[in-house]
Amino acid sequence: MSKILCIIDGMTDPEFNLSQYPHLSGLYQLGEVDTCRGSAPESLGCILRLLGTKEVPERFRGYVEALGCGIPVGEDDLILRGSWYRVDERGYCVAPVAGESRLPVGEEVCRYYPMGQYKRLLVFPGMAGAVTEICTQSPYRCVGRPAEMMKPVGLPALERLFDWCLGAGKCLIPWGESVPAKIPAFPEGGCVVCGTEIVRGIARLLDMTLVVPAGCTGDTDTDLQAKVQATLQAAEEYPFVLLHINGADEASHRRDRREKQAFLKKVDALVLPPLLRSGHGVWVVADHGTDPGTGAHLGEKQPRYGNRPEWFW
Repeated sequence: MSKILCIIDGMTDPEFNLSQYPHLSGLYQLGEVDTCRGSAPESLGCILRLLGTKEVPERFRGYVEALGCGIPVGEDDLILRGSWYRVDERGYCVAPVAGESRLPVGEEVCRYYPMGQYKRLLVFPGMAGAVTEICTQSPYRCVGRPAEMMKPVGLPALERLFDWCLGAGKCLIPWGESVPAKIPAFPEGGCVVCGTEIVRGIARLLDMTLVVPAGCTGDTDTDLQAKVQATLQAAEEYPFVLLHINGADEASHRRDRREKQAFLKKVDALVLPPLLRSGHGVWVVADHGTDPGTGAHLGEKQPRYGNRPEWFW
């Protein structure tokens, strides 16, 4: 029998109602888990803690996403996330928006990698030493704020990049400054089934087998049945399988409560029944909450659910 951990990214929020999801509510509630432990509520650290990592390095999110995307980085490179946001006529951030495939100007400043939708990765060769001098802001709290307030400081090349990309109803918000780092591998044979770049990077960082089924987008249009099939196949071979489902988090960042709830109902109907019928041990938890009212991550302790009351991690 395998252990299956299903992480529903951003599942909870102030209006989360367990009774809306019959299969989830039918599980045992196994208390709560502090996924943040005093740190910011973001997927990288929260998921690593759920997987048993004791010490999560600071400033390495961009590096892990580079791993997930197969982007080459050197030991002395500085890596940042970039998120494109729509800007209204007043200059205020509105919502994530499809980003530019190329930088408008100044591409010599950094290497620029599209990662789908609004997400980008920025690599500044040889600038790792500046990582502690930079101050950036997470875009998840930018909605309703002037775009200029999201401008990074501490590295002139990064400040110029922000200025170049601000205009024509959009802005590129650089954040998650990072440098390469290593952490101990996952202690037992494990497999990760996911479609999201950061979780693919976690799998490679922890030396776990990675499975990315066709049709897995990391959003609400992902192929949930393909993910379930891949998870059950992996559970026949590996003692531990992580199934990561990301759409609820993305819907929340779009501030679309109806889309989030509809997606969670779809997860409850299509994902949980075959997992529970499989005979494997199953537990379900969110890495963090995400509020569709604000688009921001939430850091409260997360409820955990399982099909075996005696089974804890």
